Amino acid sequence: MSGNDPDNLQPWSIAVTTSVTTLALVCVCLRMLSRYERKQALWWDDYMIIFSMAWNFVVVAFIYLMIHAGMGLHVTEVGMDGAVLVAKFLVVAEVLYVYNLVWTKLSFLLMYYRIFHFPYFKRWAYIIGGFVIIWVITITFLFIFICVPVQKLWYPQLPGHCINQVGTWIANATSTIATDLAILVLPIPQIWKLHLGKVEKVALTLTFCLGFFVVFASVYRFTVLFSYSATDPTYTLARTVAWTSIEMSAGIMSACLPTMRPALIFLFRSVGLKNLTAWGSRDGSKAASNSQGTRTVDGSFNGLNSHSRKDSAFTRLHDGSSGDRIDWNSVPAGAALRPDNCSPMVTRVMGSQGRDESLEGDEVPLHKIRVQTDFKRTDK
Repeated sequence: MSGNDPDNLQPWSIAVTTSVTTLALVCVCLRMLSRYERKQALWWDDYMIIFSMAWNFVVVAFIYLMIHAGMGLHVTEVGMDGAVLVAKFLVVAEVLYVYNLVWTKLSFLLMYYRIFHFPYFKRWAYIIGGFVIIWVITITFLFIFICVPVQKLWYPQLPGHCINQVGTWIANATSTIATDLAILVLPIPQIWKLHLGKVEKVALTLTFCLGFFVVFASVYRFTVLFSYSATDPTYTLARTVAWTSIEMSAGIMSACLPTMRPALIFLFRSVGLKNLTAWGSRDGSKAASNSQGTRTVDGSFNGLNSHSRKDSAFTRLHDGSSGDRIDWNSVPAGAALRPDNCSPMVTRVMGSQGRDESLEGDEVPLHKIRVQTDFKRTDK
């Protein structure tokens, strides 16, 4: 921050932590507004991101305590008592920080579980989720017992031994970036297998790639780790902790961005910007037609010109604005964990014979999905 004392990073740390935490809270509120505007009940991914936001507040509280104890000032100004207090708060904040990342990652995976209905996709979600849980348990013990005895972390003169603190941070950052990449890349191959146009596939890919913002934050935080110096821990720790706050908030924002479209449309309409939202306000209960025939939302076909053929038609994502309802008796058993009262907002996409695909309207900024179905017309 220009005009401030370069030897005092406390104002900068407070400004950064407060601003990114506020942005994350706004994104969570917009996600809840999207659910309310679409009349959708909250599901496990929503509850998990709310829990992650609440957990974020706890971590931020410890960051403020560290700042109050002297973080951001040179150790010569803080003194030994302040440095010891900062180190104690740091141990607690580190453990809470990694758990915050886990709650956000699990929210991502639960959102994917709700949207994509493929056995292998769910299998990979379970594998990544299991790895994340094992990772956080390992990191917890690593952060707590970085020194034996633990008190040696803030009293270096005590007998015992410590492993390299920056090394543990690097190991944690590397695994965090790797799991973030695995989670964000997971849906991309499946998106390109959907029966969509290239433009729609690119748009959908970009929607899910919004989460790469958290990868950038994690990578930059990784580079900041090397600025830490044990000879001046209270001052050099400030940048790392500030970017830790950015990383946590970036993860929450990235998890909410794909779900915020209905809320943004609602807000634009509220201020009179209807032209900007015309693309998202079309009646999803009507079906488009092509030269061969038309498939309506309830699954009926009109205008068929042949007795037996495999045809392609277009169906709009249902937005719940009409009285049409989808027959959920046909939904596969693997979709049982999805929220029951979301049926007005979801339509099924048939990728190939024997395989069902579905995407929720609030997650996907597309208006049309190609549906391939075998049908036969019989004359009485």
